[in-house]
Amino acid sequence: MFGKVQRGIAVGLLLSSLLCVVVCGTSSAVLIPLIDRPGTNVYVEAVAEAIDAAASSVDLLLSSADVTGVPLWGRLVAASERGVAIRVLLDASVWAPEITADNRRVVAYLEERGIDCQFDDPAVTTHAKMVIVDRRVVVLGSTNWNKYAFLEHEQTNVVIESPQVGGAFTEYFERLREGRLPADGVAIDFDVISADVPAIVPLPDGPETSLYASLLLELLPRARRSIHVAMYRMSIYPSYPGSLANELVGALIDAAGRGLDVRVLIDDCSYYADSAGANLMSAIFLYQHGVQIRFDAANRTTHTKLIVIDGDSVVLGSTNWNYYSLEKNVETNVAVLRIPEIAEAFDAYFEILWEMGRSITP
Repeated sequence: MFGKVQRGIAVGLLLSSLLCVVVCGTSSAVLIPLIDRPGTNVYVEAVAEAIDAAASSVDLLLSSADVTGVPLWGRLVAASERGVAIRVLLDASVWAPEITADNRRVVAYLEERGIDCQFDDPAVTTHAKMVIVDRRVVVLGSTNWNKYAFLEHEQTNVVIESPQVGGAFTEYFERLREGRLPADGVAIDFDVISADVPAIVPLPDGPETSLYASLLLELLPRARRSIHVAMYRMSIYPSYPGSLANELVGALIDAAGRGLDVRVLIDDCSYYADSAGANLMSAIFLYQHGVQIRFDAANRTTHTKLIVIDGDSVVLGSTNWNYYSLEKNVETNVAVLRIPEIAEAFDAYFEILWEMGRSITP
């Protein structure tokens, strides 16, 4: 669907307990946007191709999975049979027993076939969706591994082929498996990423980190022309003014007040009353404060978590704009900064969603 982009970049590296951003002017990465509309399988095709090409390892981190309706399990089993080391980490949170039950069936299926499959700490919610192949190819975004996510939902993901990015996320994955995420969190060197150079910034978050929100709270006030957001879940918390969700919503309102083109499209979450109420409250609040807002098309599930800034930078992954996702969950995101070839593809997709969307006013 989209062409590859290969160029010199600045790459974020996970080193020790600090996420540092370093300029690697001679390094290169291949980036491929993956945009799935209902009925399409770009993500599945890309992941299948990556697994089939694996030479040494595949690491899979997932929030939700199912045994049926997922052709990728056969690819994993075939890779394991030819000697590729497969490691799978799934969520086992108490908040969604039906998801955990599905994940248990996946664990049983994979263990029967000799594949290393584990659950996360039950006290932690893993909401990430990420595949790492040979420590150098990363596929991440909004897609869980079930037939509904594959065939019925709006989804945004990206393929990143880079030893630096792959190494960063692999170290994160291994720390999750071993329960040794840094207790004091990690940080981003904002001075380096503010330089006027292309950059890829891995944003792996855990219960003690907020890299994703911290980066956005640096980027949104610096936006010069536009901020376009397509988000599955968005919340505001009047009783907790210091919450990261409130700060992000406030940054959008501030940008609209500066005269920028700020538009937000939110899923109506019609299947989940709690999420629907939160999204409606957020939509009304944004509308009242001068931000253009629409709900997604009727009978669509827009599962994306996508932000496009100035048409040349994009932040995407698994994080919704609510308290647990921003401040407590295990989430995987990435910022692709000042690479317009990638951002423009996602921005064109946003425009499609926007044109299909519905006003929140009668």
